[in-house]
Amino acid sequence: MALGSSPLDALWEEYREAFRNWDDLTLARWLAQTLGQFEGKAWRMSHPLMSAYRLAAQLAHDRQIWFKRLATPPVAYVESPCCRAPLLPLLTRDVRESGLICPHCDDSLVPFAEVPEDCRQAIEDWAGEYAPVHAVAHWDDRQRKSSGDYDRAFEDAAETAEVLLARAGGEIAPRLLDHYPALIWEDQDECLEVRPEDVKL
Repeated sequence: MALGSSPLDALWEEYREAFRNWDDLTLARWLAQTLGQFEGKAWRMSHPLMSAYRLAAQLAHDRQIWFKRLATPPVAYVESPCCRAPLLPLLTRDVRESGLICPHCDDSLVPFAEVPEDCRQAIEDWAGEYAPVHAVAHWDDRQRKSSGDYDRAFEDAAETAEVLLARAGGEIAPRLLDHYPALIWEDQDECLEVRPEDVKL
């Protein structure tokens, strides 16, 4: 294990090994075929197929698979401006600051100002509600003491985060499908100990 890496990082590195043994053509074809399965749907970030895709996509980015044009993605996926991979946006709680994220290179794929106008206000309102809820996990000692019962405040924040994340997946993500062939949405909040199974649509 690398210095400073966590057991979870080591586990994901082990998962990544399966794709590392594939040649570039096999990896490119698998990615293109899997994109076809994603089309028309909003996917949880934690979905096993999406987790596998993201591992393979990051390895493909390191190898510059999409620059080599070894496979043709489905026609609905235009080229990303950040890394030329097929455009597959990821919606996270940091959308106002980071925009929609590219799962291939982890860069900003669609700056917030360029999010489709008919969705932008709903996303901004949602992110504005989420920010103070998430912030509870990062309160300093003074804020924790002034809350009177930090454990209760933390639990309340986690429950609210579950509802807000479900709204992102159930209401906001489907609206973005009017503009993108598929979408990924973040369905967990590690800081508030909200797991994917806690987020019910």
